[in-house]
Amino acid sequence: MSQVDGYKHLRARPDNWRKQLWFKDRNMNVWHVVSVMLANGETPEETAKCRGMPLEAVLEALDYYGKHKDTVRADVEEEGRRLRQAGLL
Repeated sequence: MSQVDGYKHLRARPDNWRKQLWFKDRNMNVWHVVSVMLANGETPEETAKCRGMPLEAVLEALDYYGKHKDTVRADVEEEGRRLRQAGLL
């Protein structure tokens, strides 16, 4: 994974079709954390504790999401398309 300027815990994964960033040393992208946090009504602190990650990592994900919602949304839509095509939705 290659490091993206300004983020300590997030990395690009050019080997993956998703364009959003991923957490370093985890098979988890920004939307995985943000969507669970929003769905559960968690604070960033709660999310960090529940996921065993530094608060700074969760805050980076929120920052990235706020700046790149279109990229994340496009990934979510593409994933839905792929799941429907495979007959899984």
